[in-house]
Amino acid sequence: MLAENRISNLVDIRRYPQSTFDDFNKESLEKSLPLHNILYIHCEGVGGMRDSTYLEYMETDEFRNSFAKLLAYIVRIHEAGGKVVLMCAEKSPKGCHRHYLSIKMEENDIEVIHLIEPGQVSLFSF
Repeated sequence: MLAENRISNLVDIRRYPQSTFDDFNKESLEKSLPLHNILYIHCEGVGGMRDSTYLEYMETDEFRNSFAKLLAYIVRIHEAGGKVVLMCAEKSPKGCHRHYLSIKMEENDIEVIHLIEPGQVSLFSF
């Protein structure tokens, strides 16, 4: 799906970048993605699984600082002709912190398209 959508950069937005599937662990992604000319970075500061609700967490300085860095990164990659994808553990953004993160991105003029299944994309809409 990443190659099909010409993704150049993957940002892992899981607070804990581990999976029950070894291929999706941070260490595996750091090794495998560059083989396909995709840069991997981990952005823990916008990840879910917080002590408070995600909406409450979004009001913290930690979130605001991390979100600002993420936005600057996305803009920089876009201006250089690249495409960024955000990776999370949940398939659907509806049951995930990605829902709130998508709203915040749209508020900051970032177009959000969700890659759901191979060949299937969804424009952000809730």
